[in-house]
Amino acid sequence: ERGARLPSEKELASYYDVSAPTIREAIRALSAMSMVEVRHGAGTFVVAESSALMTSAMTAVVKLENIDLLSILDLSETLYLQAASLAVDVASDEEIARLREAAGRFESALDDEAFATSLETFLKTLVAVSHNKLLEAIAAYLIETQIGLAREVATRVPSVWKKIAGPLARERLAIADALADRDREQVDKAIRTYMARGRDLVRRNAGRPSGRKITKRP
Repeated sequence: ERGARLPSEKELASYYDVSAPTIREAIRALSAMSMVEVRHGAGTFVVAESSALMTSAMTAVVKLENIDLLSILDLSETLYLQAASLAVDVASDEEIARLREAAGRFESALDDEAFATSLETFLKTLVAVSHNKLLEAIAAYLIETQIGLAREVATRVPSVWKKIAGPLARERLAIADALADRDREQVDKAIRTYMARGRDLVRRNAGRPSGRKITKRP
């Protein structure tokens, strides 16, 4: 976690069964990315938030494997199912009410950026009601990547947000309503229905998927 001191280079080399120069280069690279800070005489310390470390690692995978929007949605479904299942037991009525409010923020008159912001808010709120910080950290990256890839699609497909995010209003509200009823079976069904229809809309409206470029918000 942030502020933690890393083991010595010798200890890391022994643990990972690599040479000391390899560890030294890895630490230099992490330092260049502002992930760790080398304090002479004191050691090496984590200075990035856990979310930044997660983002750095997962971005490398996305770029290396040319991950596309549909692949992101496939993995996201698993996280949403787990988050919603946990939320049935731990989410407060007020939190579920906020989720339902977020689900109702989609209107046909929204511009592309408003659609993107509303979708990001809804998805992050859905995961947050699980009270599971690990799920939140992983999902945050996937959600931001999904939004970035959708923004890329929007540059070549007019009105893509209205064609994909717009038609799913009823499915988003169904998730919130099932959570409000504390009905785990209906929550599971609502998530699966939402994601299945979302993938279908992506296939029909997003053109050829691409994972080559991820547009991240500055």
